[in-house]
Amino acid sequence: MRQRVLTKGVKGMNRYYFLILTVFVAFLSLILSACSPNRISVEEYNQTQGIKAATEIPETEGHVEESDPGNEVVEPTPVAETVGEVPEDVPIMDGAYELQAGRSGKNVVYQIDATVQDVVAFYQEVLADFGWEMVGPPDNAVGAIGTMLRENAIGDRLAINMQRNEVGGFVRLSITISRAD
Repeated sequence: MRQRVLTKGVKGMNRYYFLILTVFVAFLSLILSACSPNRISVEEYNQTQGIKAATEIPETEGHVEESDPGNEVVEPTPVAETVGEVPEDVPIMDGAYELQAGRSGKNVVYQIDATVQDVVAFYQEVLADFGWEMVGPPDNAVGAIGTMLRENAIGDRLAINMQRNEVGGFVRLSITISRAD
């Protein structure tokens, strides 16, 4: 009787280890596929989708407004186009690739060949131009990890988290927007 219970317990343990091994292999496969070197640049993505880059400005030499009494040439106002579902008030660094944007426009993820300090410096320089001001703790960039928090005039919040992948030589950014609605 005791031997029968022991055998039943070993079979149960084998199933348990098989389940753990299966989950581990699936997790490892996901990690390896996420770290694969297949990269597509933002420019290539834009071309395949027929979208103008966010930094492109229509090439015009100006236009003459009919209501302008002196018929002076007026420079056009640049309008930033969005890439996919990237909100207009979220800047994306030049050279970004593996760009992913959520359908709701509240999450943006991409990679850039840079250091965390370069990414923090870029966003510190441009976020104010997009209406984002520092409201919480100061920007944090320690080693391979960085965090930035901003808020705009209507109460929207922006969180930028970044982590450097030393093996791949890139920084992966995750930008989350919480709208004040």
